[in-house]
Amino acid sequence: MIEAVAAMNAILSELQSLAGVASTSPTDPIAAAANAVPDAAAPSFSQALQSALGQVSDSIATANTEAQAFSSGDRSIPLSDVMVSLEKANLSLQMASGVRDKVVSAYQNIMNMQV
Repeated sequence: MIEAVAAMNAILSELQSLAGVASTSPTDPIAAAANAVPDAAAPSFSQALQSALGQVSDSIATANTEAQAFSSGDRSIPLSDVMVSLEKANLSLQMASGVRDKVVSAYQNIMNMQV
């Protein structure tokens, strides 16, 4: 079970590095002009991505804490709560991984476009 948490943390760190790349300012003047349009009401893509990754990270941390507490003999945490939190963390990580795959695919499609 701890190997699964380590794998989740590895994928989460990869997603966070992608979020960091997405939040860097573009050097392309066309992309800079496109980002210059003010829209104060909507968060940027990088902010939304970082927020979602923060929620995934919190879910994994909660599941890991509950699993470690249960495995160390804490009887105040029922097994059902541990299993539910682990499954929530698993589902949120699968969703984040799917989003990552779609973002990478879209990036590759854009980079392969001929101008």
